[in-house]
Amino acid sequence: MSKGSGDAPDDRTSEQIGIGELASLGTDIEAKIDTRLDLPETGAWPAVRHHLDRKSAYAILAARAAGRPLLVRGEPGVGKSQLARAAAALLDRPFLAQVIQPDSTHQDLLWSLDHTARLADAQLREDPERVRNPANYIGPGALWWALNWNTASAQAKDCRHNYRPPEDVMKDRDRFLKNGCVLLIDEIDKADIALANGLLEVLGNRRFAVPPLGCTVSSDVHPSPLVVMTSNDSRSLPPALLRRCVVLVIKLPEDLQAHLVALGKTHFQDLDDEVLNLAAEQIIQDRKACAETAHTGLAEYLDLLGALCQVAGEPLEQLDWLDRLGRYFHKSHADTH
Repeated sequence: MSKGSGDAPDDRTSEQIGIGELASLGTDIEAKIDTRLDLPETGAWPAVRHHLDRKSAYAILAARAAGRPLLVRGEPGVGKSQLARAAAALLDRPFLAQVIQPDSTHQDLLWSLDHTARLADAQLREDPERVRNPANYIGPGALWWALNWNTASAQAKDCRHNYRPPEDVMKDRDRFLKNGCVLLIDEIDKADIALANGLLEVLGNRRFAVPPLGCTVSSDVHPSPLVVMTSNDSRSLPPALLRRCVVLVIKLPEDLQAHLVALGKTHFQDLDDEVLNLAAEQIIQDRKACAETAHTGLAEYLDLLGALCQVAGEPLEQLDWLDRLGRYFHKSHADTH
């Protein structure tokens, strides 16, 4: 029994893609380099603006053209997760996400058995036949949805507590089936290395088994999902995983002042240049005072600017509030007792 599409899945490698098939995509992506992308709200992810830099744009194109996952590495707060949303916008795809926790396993991304619901039903003794059938308690994970929307949707109807795409994505089925999706596996280094090892075969073959159902889930869309994984480099990832990915390392540039101000203008167009520059100077100075494990950076800068926009409308007022509020966005203070 297979949970595929009915037809043989389109497992074309990059070498089998027609010559020039992605030429127009490359042209479209190049045209958006150094522009602002307005990323819509989806699920728990708020609407944001994203500045698309050249390295990130080419990494997205490389991963799409090669049919490989994209691994984005860098310190916290440099925009790794947001890049996955930018990829979804560039490729005109729905966006799915799974945030990894320390106790996450690779099976959580594939499917899960709701033992709690099964036990509750068994204690009620109202429907013994339902309790005996594990299919009623197996919920599809994010990778199942990404690979095969139709079978994930059908299976999800039989269980109560499982991963489900955001409501806006659920309403976007036609675009999903036409274009595929972007799946963010966020902070993969947070879990044990076994999670990354467990994904190797699934990501390589674009299929996996669900033993309790006696079936195999396989990709039923072309193009296949673009999987974007992020890592804060808190622990090493398996070399085999690195070999199977297109890898992008995001580093803050040497001219951090200009970089922060440019991004500040992207997100907060109405803020005065003096406010943007002085806030950037504060962040950079505090960054130098931070411990190795907790650097003040882009996330704190944008949070500070957002706070200033909320409490004051005029530049002079914002400068005044910058002196009062700035320290609360400095991570060096978190290292003191």
